[in-house]
Amino acid sequence: MEDKISTLPDEILSHILSFLPTEDAFTTTLLSKRWEPIWLLVPNLDLDDQRFMNRGKPYYLFMNMVYCVIYAKINRSKLIKTFHLKCHENSILENVVVKWLTDAEKCGMEHLEFQGSDRLNFYSFIFAFSNLVVLKLKATRVNYFLPVELPKLKTLHLNDVFISEHWYLRELVNSCPILEDFEAKDISARYWLEEYDGKFKRLTNLVRADISNLNSCDVPLDAFSNVEFLRMEKMYGHVPVFPNLTHVELVFQRNVDWCWVFGVLEKFPKLQTLVLEMPQLLTSVKYFISILSISPQGLFSQLKECNIINYRGHKYELMFAQYIILNSANLRRMTICSPSSMDPEEKLALQMELLSFPKSSALCQIYFK
Repeated sequence: MEDKISTLPDEILSHILSFLPTEDAFTTTLLSKRWEPIWLLVPNLDLDDQRFMNRGKPYYLFMNMVYCVIYAKINRSKLIKTFHLKCHENSILENVVVKWLTDAEKCGMEHLEFQGSDRLNFYSFIFAFSNLVVLKLKATRVNYFLPVELPKLKTLHLNDVFISEHWYLRELVNSCPILEDFEAKDISARYWLEEYDGKFKRLTNLVRADISNLNSCDVPLDAFSNVEFLRMEKMYGHVPVFPNLTHVELVFQRNVDWCWVFGVLEKFPKLQTLVLEMPQLLTSVKYFISILSISPQGLFSQLKECNIINYRGHKYELMFAQYIILNSANLRRMTICSPSSMDPEEKLALQMELLSFPKSSALCQIYFK
């Protein structure tokens, strides 16, 4: 049978291999001499020690493979544009990881996604990789500090990252002048009583921010007020006006004052999509009614889509949904998400009640999940 795949140009073959884990792309060198140099043309590396060991191979072979593929790239002057590296094994040494990443950086690395382990202490040398455009860190500990220089970085995602001194987060964010996408989830840091006199700079290029569960870190919202997309699981302190915001997702993990909630929503004059996980009512329903009565009539004038999560059918929740329907002339879609544990008959009754409300927008459709 004719081998038509091997007759394809190198560019197409290397593009095909780019969708495979690096260890699988590397094994294609065994097919024939035609395939031996192809994997080197793939500009990305995808290496995962857990995936490697799940195939029944010892850890030292994983380490040898990482060394081999990186040095092969260096020796042949081939690019490593994207590097996905997962090191779950606690026994791996920090200096080994440092060596791998610094060598990859010499090959023109622009996109780095690194996942470590709870015991892997991480140097901040990564934050001096001045060619990085995308940086995503997960399950890492930053215990040592070096100068930060990320002039090209557009995407920064920090997930489950421990920072030994809280001020370093400010140093990091302030060193990304053209940042467009910022995500910080489960960040923890030691908070020292000494005042850090630095301030967060306003990120004028930022379009998207997803911030949740920041522990002991002061993150002023003014730094992110230029965004068009905002997701927050905790919101505290001064809330500035977000002049460009069109999409907001608010998740409240504790009870909040509904008067404060409406005060926050007033800070989003261009809001088109609202996703709200319903908080508990701290006050009486009578007080909640008074809040609705004094809320600006134009609060949701541009709203096109509203998703209400954890809707349980309490009276104040029903009144809030009704308020949205009656005051959103441009509303196209409202989605009501109730807990799966809710009784089906009770859920149906809630749906029928919501569908009976008059709508300000004739094009509005109401969906239930």
